[in-house]
Amino acid sequence: MPPAAYFSGQKSKGGVSTSKETPALGRDIYRGGNAARGLAACAACHGPNGGGIPAQYPRLAGQFSEYTEAQMKTFRTGERANDANKMMRTIAAKMSDDEIHAVADYIAGLP
Repeated sequence: MPPAAYFSGQKSKGGVSTSKETPALGRDIYRGGNAARGLAACAACHGPNGGGIPAQYPRLAGQFSEYTEAQMKTFRTGERANDANKMMRTIAAKMSDDEIHAVADYIAGLP
């Protein structure tokens, strides 16, 4: 069996949020964004449970928080630029380190 077929057939396991301080901030940004700062909700593209929209937006639920945080920061600096219409670069540029950390930790805890 090719590796891609094997991995695509695996069932996702629920993730684990590691922080007790950031879940509310991460949840609020993920679900509702911040209209005053023009920060779109992550759930608008990645789905309310982080399942994503296949072929458009990737699944985030259960992703390691360290990985998500690192990717958000590389979008913010422009080092990562594989996002259509600079969507993720624009969003990440509006987020502080604390907000990125909180959202990454929230995503890690999504089932």
